[in-house]
Amino acid sequence: MKQIYKIPFIPLVSVSYLCSLLLLSSCMPGASQTARFYNLKTESNFTISETYKNSVGILRIQIPKFMDKPQIISQNKGNPEVNISEYNRWVEPLSVLYTRTLVENLSVLLPNAPIKMSTRDDSFNRVILVDIVKLDTSWQDKGILEAWYTIKTGNGQILASKKFSDSVPMGNSYEDLVKTHSKLLGNLSKAIANTLTECR
Repeated sequence: MKQIYKIPFIPLVSVSYLCSLLLLSSCMPGASQTARFYNLKTESNFTISETYKNSVGILRIQIPKFMDKPQIISQNKGNPEVNISEYNRWVEPLSVLYTRTLVENLSVLLPNAPIKMSTRDDSFNRVILVDIVKLDTSWQDKGILEAWYTIKTGNGQILASKKFSDSVPMGNSYEDLVKTHSKLLGNLSKAIANTLTECR
């Protein structure tokens, strides 16, 4: 006796509904959006001292934890709420990016001093620690940077400890935001370079 297999009936309405859902999901905002990645630019374009030759180690810059991530963070003017962009990102965690760019800036400002990122402080003539306590970027307003930096000898003796505060105007695009970060860090780099030359 032949066995008869029944094919389950799928209503045409169900198929049409499923296709509509798939089409709708593919058209939703952000469904095909790709992330953009940004790097900081070296802002130093002149030298402060060509005779400074101490080796300098820069420990990883300390940045508020909520900002030390790949996503770019911003604010609207006068609004305490922060914006975290999933589609506009730094090329690496912000603390690493800031540290690497500080090395690049100081290498231009003090061209004859060997300057490197470091995880220890006993193999350099000078060691720099930077603790950023405020880093705000508000659209169509300004960027603000407040930080403490300390310069020590390789054996731990503190030579200088200073507070740095600065603000620069900011536009309304992510390119403007990145330029603001670069300028703020460039100005901090100049302050550190000047202090290094005073602590010979």
